[in-house]
Amino acid sequence: MNATGAVVFLPREGSGPSLMLEELLFDPAARWLAESLRSAGVERFFVVCHSDDRERAAACFPAGSELVTGTTEDAVEQLLAFLDTLEGKAVVITKPVLLGWSAARTLTASENGGVLDNKDTGVYRVDAAALSAALGEGVGLEEALKEKGDRFNSRGVWFQDAHPIRSGWEGRAEAEAAARQIGARRLMEAGVRLLAPEQCLVGPQVRVGAGTVLLPGVILRGETVIGSHCEIGPNTVIRDCTVGDSVTVNASQLNESTVDDGARIGPFAYVRPNCHVGAGVKVGDFVELKNSTIGAGTKISHLTYVGDSDVGERVNFGCGTVVVNYDGITKFRTVIGDDAFIGCNTNLVAPVKVGDGAYTAAGSTITDEVPANALAIARARQTVKKQWAAKRRARRK
Repeated sequence: MNATGAVVFLPREGSGPSLMLEELLFDPAARWLAESLRSAGVERFFVVCHSDDRERAAACFPAGSELVTGTTEDAVEQLLAFLDTLEGKAVVITKPVLLGWSAARTLTASENGGVLDNKDTGVYRVDAAALSAALGEGVGLEEALKEKGDRFNSRGVWFQDAHPIRSGWEGRAEAEAAARQIGARRLMEAGVRLLAPEQCLVGPQVRVGAGTVLLPGVILRGETVIGSHCEIGPNTVIRDCTVGDSVTVNASQLNESTVDDGARIGPFAYVRPNCHVGAGVKVGDFVELKNSTIGAGTKISHLTYVGDSDVGERVNFGCGTVVVNYDGITKFRTVIGDDAFIGCNTNLVAPVKVGDGAYTAAGSTITDEVPANALAIARARQTVKKQWAAKRRARRK
């Protein structure tokens, strides 16, 4: 029967926090372990940690996980109660370790077996009822696991995907390398193409659809979800974003935002938090978005800042447009209707509204509402002084 519950110990070495709470590629090792086991079917977690580590540990495991400190008087009773709710096998982790997805699947599979030798890595699969009975009779945990459990170690068929974590800078370097390998391998197993796996950093909570290509220098962090048939990179950072299908992100940074299907971003674009980029939108080179909604089919091709704005569909932004959203004290919003055309080097001084189908002339500073289908011109009339330059040069001679 498959293992659906896990008991995880987060031991300390000395006075510092557990090695399992040190970050590997921007996420604690405990989160890497939890996500691996969740992907393999583990549904419930019982976590034993130091009292000072409790808050950080809780953030690494799914909501509803049971946490207990080792010094709690009824810790054993709580563990027994947890084991009694499980059916079949349980996973028990007693030492700092990283498990890749294939290792976790092997560990939780219904088939029996495990590679046993004298080298204990602290990874066990054990019958939950048998372990509960042994502990209830006063047998120590370590003795009960060695007697009742299948012990897994680094000599098994999946040893390349199971990595004990050691203290010190060498141990940390090994764990960082292992995390890189685990993140890349997981995506490749899911049908994602990584053209340079050793140059892509993928966090444990990241999800990427089949057929997507990751180019060198890609960093995917946090709770990022990317759809199918995208091309991401090179040299791109995406953090806590939801990205649709068939999206291109080239040499850009995206943070805490949503990008719909078919959008094209970059190169050298910067999407700050709380943006929603619509389907088919073009966000080109040296464009910055912040706290804005961009309607489907809109083009923001280059050298433009759009902040605190609600932009309609099929809007065209000319080069050098700036939404002037901040007066030094307060941020104001700008609203731009569908099919509007914003001329090059336009300043939109918020709060301001540009109606559907309206135009702004190049070089204008817009401070008042532009009605639908109107043309707004807000610039000084050109004056030409003939022969002015020639006379100036003559005076200098």
